[in-house]
Amino acid sequence: MLKLNLKISMILFAIMAAIFYFLYDKSALGSSPSLSPAQEQLAKMGDRCLDFGERAVASDVPIIEFQMLVRLAKKTNVIERCMADNGYKQNPAWLKYAQPIANDNAAKNKISVSEALTSLSRADMQIFTPVANRPDYWVKK
Repeated sequence: MLKLNLKISMILFAIMAAIFYFLYDKSALGSSPSLSPAQEQLAKMGDRCLDFGERAVASDVPIIEFQMLVRLAKKTNVIERCMADNGYKQNPAWLKYAQPIANDNAAKNKISVSEALTSLSRADMQIFTPVANRPDYWVKK
């Protein structure tokens, strides 16, 4: 009986230590302490706009491929409008960075450059924290 209580106590202690570690050590949660106040504001606003985009399409149930594309376009539009309403726009440096990538993707996938750039834009517009060797998609107006 004593050994069982000791084992249970050790397990509970380990669980409590893990909870304490994740609650009080910010680096364990993956938050980057090196974010500037402007980057933190962008991340907060981006998460908020992403949530609005998700809510806008929450009731849409796509059945065919076209409906999936309409749903994606609707979500993208909501994110773009929300970010614009909060003082952000597409970064011209990101466009210069993305153009050669879109050209390569268009050639590989046999699609238009415009479609490749739109696809890349839809993916990158949902990244709100800095990524090494890539300009941010959003910039303050």
